[in-house]
This record gives sequence, C-alpha cells and structure tokens, in this order.
Amino acid sequence: MKIHTLDVEVYRFPIGDCTNNGVSSRFRTLEIACPDGNNVFDSDIAIPVNFCMIERRRIKNIYGREEYEYMDIVPATVNELGQIVKRPGWWMYGGNIAETSDSRFRVMTAGYPVRIHDRQE
Repeated sequence: MKIHTLDVEVYRFPIGDCTNNGVSSRFRTLEIACPDGNNVFDSDIAIPVNFCMIERRRIKNIYGREEYEYMDIVPATVNELGQIVKRPGWWMYGGNIAETSDSRFRVMTAGYPVRIHDRQE
C-alpha cells in the first residue's frame, strides 16, 4: 500500500536529549502521514523508522466542564488492514517539537508547532 508523507523538521530541546533514544533524537526530519504529501513509500516493502502520525485527543479541563483538542506526534506503523496507527506502547513527550513551513502541515495542525511524543521507559 502506498503511504504519502510530509517531511517536518525536528527542533531539539537545547539542554539535552530527554527522549530516551526516541526517534526525534536520531533523525533531523520526521515523515508525517499526510494524504497529499509529496513523499511516498510502499508499506508492503518497508516502513521508515522515522514514520510518525499526528494523534488528536479531546481533553477536559481540570474542572471537567470544557473540552479542547490536543495533538501530538507519535511514532506510527501500518496495520494489516492498511490503516495508519500509533506504534504499540505508552508514548511521552521527550522535549522536542516538529514544525515546517509547508502549508499542508499548518492545515493539519492549525498552524502551530507540535510536540513529539517519542519517549518510552
């Protein structure tokens, strides 16, 4: 199955690596799943190590009255049904963020840099 991706730059935490050898500590760019991205790979052959996705969640505030959308970037894979899914495990924020000047990324993220959750313990 052909998967389209978009390259985004990794901006590292200046004091040091807190990702516990996460994907953002090993690559300068990540390939984010994007329906109209300019990069293409065949998931039947191999999935790039730096392949990630944007995960969206609805979170309530501390009073439980209001919800807002929270998004982060997590390592991804392609399941047997051809769906892009988060890699198994509990992923945490490791201090790095991702951003690009490409307007397709800004459409997916409402124009903000996104935190990379690629730390596991």
